[in-house]
Amino acid sequence: MLYKKNSTPSLNDELFKNPTSEYRGTPFWAWNNMLTSEELQRQIDVFKEMGLGGFHMHVRTGLKNKYLSDEYMELVKDCVEKAKKEDMLAWLYDEDRWPSGAAGGLVTCDEKYRARSLLFTTDLNAQGYGVGDVSRSEASRSENGTLLACYDVILDKDGYLESYKRIDKDDEAEGTKWYALLEIYSNNSWHNDQTYVDTLNKEAIERFIEVTHKKYAEKVGYEFDKTVPAIFTDEPQFTRKQVFENSLDKDDVFMPWTDKVPELYKKAYGADIFDTLPEIFWDLPKSAPSIHRYRYHDFIAELFAQSFADTVGGWCEENGIALTGHMMEEPTLHSQTAALGEAMRSYRSFRLPGIDLLCNSHEYTTAKQAQSAAHQFGYEGVLSELYGVTGWDCDFRTYKHQGDWQAALGITIRVPHLSWYAMAG
Repeated sequence: MLYKKNSTPSLNDELFKNPTSEYRGTPFWAWNNMLTSEELQRQIDVFKEMGLGGFHMHVRTGLKNKYLSDEYMELVKDCVEKAKKEDMLAWLYDEDRWPSGAAGGLVTCDEKYRARSLLFTTDLNAQGYGVGDVSRSEASRSENGTLLACYDVILDKDGYLESYKRIDKDDEAEGTKWYALLEIYSNNSWHNDQTYVDTLNKEAIERFIEVTHKKYAEKVGYEFDKTVPAIFTDEPQFTRKQVFENSLDKDDVFMPWTDKVPELYKKAYGADIFDTLPEIFWDLPKSAPSIHRYRYHDFIAELFAQSFADTVGGWCEENGIALTGHMMEEPTLHSQTAALGEAMRSYRSFRLPGIDLLCNSHEYTTAKQAQSAAHQFGYEGVLSELYGVTGWDCDFRTYKHQGDWQAALGITIRVPHLSWYAMAG
């Protein structure tokens, strides 16, 4: 554990004046150039001189060493050994940039692990619109769709769902004909000419662990829960949910999906998800609630929490290292619903729940929900990635204010964003 009862001094004035490493900031250390052991160790000395308690080894755009190669892993080990010597903490990071799960494309070079989406459209032959924001897992037409179901949808004069039925691809529709297709994400440069991972697929995340976490365990596992307290996962998410601008629109909409959704949904509810799929997209008359819409969103949220957070967190627990980091789009229930269902459902597998609170802003509920999860599960602290994107003119008073209000809401570990390895490029 990060805060060991037998080794950490009791809280007192002396500890407050000269805190040990676990109470000091541990910045994101952007590895963004050709790394050398000599320069890495020199910078660790600078961190020590600045009063920081450690560092997160965080890959950013510009890294020239091959990610997760033998050379790369040897540099990680050198930094862990240096941190141990200096009585600092060396925090791991689980991805090439973000969001976590694809291992920089090493997982998703295998198509069966690539992110999927459900495309709901009136036009089977429309051309693609280009790649969406890949760091936000925004789906776009990939032109590789597999037809799953076809519907005849009739709306009333106010745009409510009057009736719908499944029809065959070649049948005529009385209302509007809609198609449901499974699409697989297309290659993009952000994921090194691969794609994001299918976070609803437990097997894909197990492959992510095999490629990433097990490699760290082999190299520096002897310092897990000692010099290496945790591994940071960054913004895991599923395909961003979309809605119509209004119910009479006929634009494409995307929803999260994976190959096993029909099978797992039937196992969970004893029902065929395709029988009621249109109720996900349109309101029933007179705002009658749809149990099928609720079931879909609850099902996807739980599938995501089980497949990603529970799988990664379970491995971490078995191997004596804490899972930390933060989820995508944490601030509001609206943003959470679109990107991950709900943040707190995944926190159950984070021994150190965390948040991302960049910019000079205030998100009280974002901090409070992570603190609440720590209390509920009996976890030892709460992490915050903070201070970044505040501009070069941000003063120390502002930094202190941000740190103070977050501390008041339960933040115990600060991860300053960001310390560059190099300014080149």
